[in-house]
Amino acid sequence: MLLILVGVVIGVWVLFNGWKFYRTIDWAEKAEPSPDLRGMQKKEAELLHIQELLAEACDQGKLSQKAVDEINRYCETEIAGMRKVETDWKERHRSN
Repeated sequence: MLLILVGVVIGVWVLFNGWKFYRTIDWAEKAEPSPDLRGMQKKEAELLHIQELLAEACDQGKLSQKAVDEINRYCETEIAGMRKVETDWKERHRSN
């Protein structure tokens, strides 16, 4: 009898909390996609690795310094853009 009563009380508690949750959610609000932070970190690591490999190739004379500089400029621009997206996303959620 005691187990049935405890089960009923827990069931009522779960239903009540579900009802409160349902009432507090704005179901008309559109979902906001989040950036793929893990994917951006992976791409940043790949770009840094490419920069290292190309610097080694340049040191060995297999690649011109001008080409390495151009690729480094591109990589730095991409990395800076990804970091800006990440910091903007984190700052936005901290302010809310």
